Amino acid sequence: MKNNSTPDISIVIVNLNEEGYLRDCLRSIRSTCGSLGLQVIIVDNGSQDNSVSVARTEFPGCIVLEQERNIGYVRANNVAIPEATGRYFLYLNNDTVLHPRCLETLVRFMDEHDDAGAASPMILNADGTDQGTARNFPTVTNAVFGRRSVLTRLFPNNRWSQRYMVGWQRQNDEPFPVEFLSTACMLMRTADVQRLGGFDEEFTHYWVDAEYCARIRALGLKVYCVANATMFHFEGKGGSTKTFRKRLRSNLAFHSDAHLAYKKVHHIAPWSARSLLTAGLLLTRALVLTVVQVLRPQRAVSSGQTRGPQRELPAETSQ
Repeated sequence: MKNNSTPDISIVIVNLNEEGYLRDCLRSIRSTCGSLGLQVIIVDNGSQDNSVSVARTEFPGCIVLEQERNIGYVRANNVAIPEATGRYFLYLNNDTVLHPRCLETLVRFMDEHDDAGAASPMILNADGTDQGTARNFPTVTNAVFGRRSVLTRLFPNNRWSQRYMVGWQRQNDEPFPVEFLSTACMLMRTADVQRLGGFDEEFTHYWVDAEYCARIRALGLKVYCVANATMFHFEGKGGSTKTFRKRLRSNLAFHSDAHLAYKKVHHIAPWSARSLLTAGLLLTRALVLTVVQVLRPQRAVSSGQTRGPQRELPAETSQ
């Protein structure tokens, strides 16, 4: 890892009481960054564990922005923007592990493609299956043929899921355009992040990436998944699914943010018939999943159990 006055990437990680995941994430950054110059910014949302100490030990020289309380995922990412000095800005979740050459591949792609406004690697579950995060914006049918739905798992080749999870349709490891990516790992030019002002703070957590990518595309830029760069994301293992109460709150926030994203992406007036119909459908879905939560209080309804195509893992990360 080289030391530059202007780093190649400013990596922003929001953390709350996840010292174990944070440690693994930082170690993967350090071991896979190659010749890139990095600036690592940790926004800690008032952790009570050893997260801050772990950050400073695992990545000496990192910037730790300690918040007195949990200000939320969306706002915490925005807090880091004024500190970023890298050419590129990487949103990275703390429950991720980068694979070798992931960052170098993403930077090289962005350097070679002026039309790219954002790029992510192929994000995988721990077993190497595609997490389905390289997507087009959902339609009404994806309420039942969604990324984690039972029907999608039973009938993975249905046309509604295929249109939605476009990453599942790839025939090779070439980069491909999508409508939106997950900010679990998303690389942008820092100038574009500053131009857009970061995340929309009306969102709680969910679907902020869909709205964000819509604004990127409105600038005339494209959004790409760079499939020959890979990483693990231990989705559903973080704080939002740890207790029954948190799972219920996450379910409601997921559907509320989905409606907000739908209105913003499609520029729909809040009290239009289309907005009200969508709100009714999302409310119904939220209530159904709440009943499921009550019947199965030990399980999360949003636990990252997507099972897309299996891919061979890099030799350095295979278990």
